[in-house]
Amino acid sequence: MKKLLLAATALLAVSTAAFADDAKHGSPHVALGDVEWFDAPIPGVQLALAWGDDATGAAWLFKIDPGVELPMHIHTHDYWGLTIQGNWVHVHEDGSETPTGPGDYALVRGGDVHADKCDDVAPCIGLLAFTGPRDVALAQ
Repeated sequence: MKKLLLAATALLAVSTAAFADDAKHGSPHVALGDVEWFDAPIPGVQLALAWGDDATGAAWLFKIDPGVELPMHIHTHDYWGLTIQGNWVHVHEDGSETPTGPGDYALVRGGDVHADKCDDVAPCIGLLAFTGPRDVALAQ
């Protein structure tokens, strides 16, 4: 299972970097219903580049299906997370949880071990605005 998650993490980093190079909205306005999602290597998770350059810091939309839980992981750089839809739950390294609802936002520091899950009957949608290149690694 750990090898599968490591492979999925590596594939996610490669696939989203390639997608970022090709992402062009063609309009200064993008309705949430028109977002072009792509499947992440973790079943039940989709991503979309919202804006920016992934090499220097970009904003990513994510969609997590109800009941899906991501494993404990870290990012090198800080990011701001904004909940758009659903009850997105941020799980801290000690197992404590911070539930968020639409309009809630928080800063997650680079190097902080955390997990995420969707605790809702509908998909959770959020926005992650990274302060540097986006990466992810499973926590040891």
